[in-house]
Amino acid sequence: MNRLSLMGPARALAIAALCVVPLAVLPAGCKLFRKTPLQSTVQTRDPRTAAQLVDGFYGVEAAAWRWTAKQFSVKLKVPAGAAQKGATLRLMLSIPPAVIEQSTTVTLSAALAGTSIAPETYSAPGQFTYQRDVAAGLLAASDVTVNFQLDKAITPGGLDKRELGLVVTTISLETK
Repeated sequence: MNRLSLMGPARALAIAALCVVPLAVLPAGCKLFRKTPLQSTVQTRDPRTAAQLVDGFYGVEAAAWRWTAKQFSVKLKVPAGAAQKGATLRLMLSIPPAVIEQSTTVTLSAALAGTSIAPETYSAPGQFTYQRDVAAGLLAASDVTVNFQLDKAITPGGLDKRELGLVVTTISLETK
């Protein structure tokens, strides 16, 4: 005779249910651990797309944004139709006053599939959108890594040991 039959039917049923319920719930719970498909828009605060922030991004701050280093990269899904029509690359950013106080200007440039994209120079603090057209010929693959670079950044020092560039909230690639 096994132990369950010695306990009584009600208790044996309760113990069996406790063993089976986690198995029934497990597939739903595992959604948290499933890999999120590559996205063409990345909100830097979103943990589901954090793996697309390839390099040069620091942790989420104020539950809304991330600082970048002087060089940073993101991997984006090429949206449907972009390989035929081209796309628009958008980077929603903020230039903190400390960056301009130290450097007076900061220039942001980007490269995609080995091709440089026109830079933009900022000379005042504030919120900006770096927006550039991307030729269809650069978007033949299912995804692309965009490499950004600043000409200047705040050097590590004091209490903050990070090299600080920009504050970024969103990066996207949208079909024209």
